[in-house]
Amino acid sequence: MATEPAAVVPLEELRRAEAERREQRRRARESGDAAPLQARRRPAAGDTGTRPLATIVEEEPVPEPVRLPPRVVHVLERVAEELGESPAVVDDLAARAVSAAEPLRSVAFGTVELLGGMAPLAALGHLLDLASGGLPVLTEADRDRAEAIRSGRPSPPPSVPESVDAWQMHLEAVEAQGHAMLSTVAWQRLVERLPLSVVDDLIDLGQLRGATGPHTWPEQTDRVRYVTARLAPEWLEDADVEALDWRDEARRRVLVAGGTVEPVEGRHDEWSVRSALLSGDVSVLDVLDAQGHEPFPFDVADLVRSLRRVRQGEVVDGRLGHDRSLFGLLEDCVPDGRLISGRTAFHYWAGTRRLYRLLDDVHWSMACEPRETDHLVRLTLQQAAVLRNPEARGAAGSADREARVVQAYLAFLSARPGDRDRLDQSVGLLEDILKRGGKRRGGVEGTTRRRMSDLSELLQALRFKSKPRDVLNPYLALCVEHGSTEWGQGWRDLRRQVPTEQLEYINGAKDRIRRIETARRLGDEAEPLYELPLNERFLWVPDDRSPLLEPAPRPLDRRSAPSTPQEQSWTADEAAREIIGRSAARLRNDH
Repeated sequence: MATEPAAVVPLEELRRAEAERREQRRRARESGDAAPLQARRRPAAGDTGTRPLATIVEEEPVPEPVRLPPRVVHVLERVAEELGESPAVVDDLAARAVSAAEPLRSVAFGTVELLGGMAPLAALGHLLDLASGGLPVLTEADRDRAEAIRSGRPSPPPSVPESVDAWQMHLEAVEAQGHAMLSTVAWQRLVERLPLSVVDDLIDLGQLRGATGPHTWPEQTDRVRYVTARLAPEWLEDADVEALDWRDEARRRVLVAGGTVEPVEGRHDEWSVRSALLSGDVSVLDVLDAQGHEPFPFDVADLVRSLRRVRQGEVVDGRLGHDRSLFGLLEDCVPDGRLISGRTAFHYWAGTRRLYRLLDDVHWSMACEPRETDHLVRLTLQQAAVLRNPEARGAAGSADREARVVQAYLAFLSARPGDRDRLDQSVGLLEDILKRGGKRRGGVEGTTRRRMSDLSELLQALRFKSKPRDVLNPYLALCVEHGSTEWGQGWRDLRRQVPTEQLEYINGAKDRIRRIETARRLGDEAEPLYELPLNERFLWVPDDRSPLLEPAPRPLDRRSAPSTPQEQSWTADEAAREIIGRSAARLRNDH
């Protein structure tokens, strides 16, 4: 096999190195660190002074120059160029190795020291090239690790490592970039030791997730609290939120706890706006108009715009109209006296509530201002008419049934002699629902069906007795809810307001309630009344939590800058530095 040509160290360099070595030995002898030279023997008498040629002391031979493989020379020259050194540094390394027992190991030691001034990953790459060229700079194990670092495809980390060194950290960091599952202990190490920007990258990429449970880790450091805030803020204590100086979360917690969030220095932010709207203070919308533009989150800004439009008389849009948690707030924004019509759950709910408010006004006017009754009845019937619809289920079906029973009720209250056809039509409003059967056929079942059947039977009985204008419900006549125990207070309030000619009306209602209560106490059957509303629960303000006004905790926004390439390769740098340091220590011992 042909041998590779070797580089020859210049003779002058070798002579200079040998002279330096001799001078060092001389100084050592003078200082006593080395044994003195023995004196030469004087010639004996008769000695001609001549000695055999074989006994003449010869000068020490000149050492053979160190021959480095061409690939090693090429790599070393490249290293010198990158470090800004003279190419002669290669000759110096070879010259220093001339007298060494193992010249290549001596060159390897000098090379590793030289690479100490270079970035770890670049230095490790040169060491790999030098090892491939034949220079013993790396052990087999370290060479495998170096190859893995350079390729970017190391093997998976052991789940229970013997020791946690830079190499283990690098394996875990690379594994974290993929989708493999790391142990909780490994994630703890990465969170604590990686640059914060790299930890934030892992969170943003979805590699580090809340399922790792940082709030359960034994060491709750500032870094762990930060990661918890980014992944699972609901697990933070109030003290943690304060330690993080997380103002938004602190104000959100005050809001959710039922407290009032005040404006900051007289200006509203998203939390003070939410707080005002939750308390029903829609005047905050006017304050925001005067305050000017604020950089609210999109959902809050969009809600504010929508509520402003509703206050100005525009129709509630379909998106908000189906959000039950906003029904109360939307109702507060609807202008007073406005007909509520639409085809969303909100319109049916709010329209039915307005229908019964108008009916309350009708009862008050019948007692106190009879001249206003006809006008108020017309307004009530208008609202009832827009609530009528063919749908039998949900809010639409409930609104339709409430509108029917109110229409029938008002028809009997305002009936005139000879209005038999009108009364028949009113009874038909209820019978139409009852004839449909159960829910599958568009009818009703259970309590609602029984209530409608009782109302229909009552109206039919009144029609046959020709008493359509009788007070159908004395509680309602006294402007209190059906069955209310406050009817006496209602009667006293009206007595101070009604004209003299109307005292008989309210007194008659009071007497009927007394008779009904007496009959119930005696266990007798009380006279039937026209009970309204049909389904009181439908009129209740929903108590659903609004995710818009009372949002759940939102993860903390990233606080670190985008990671740099140096930060991204931090574990690789540390692993490379570890390999280089281990190689330097081994070669130093050998040298």
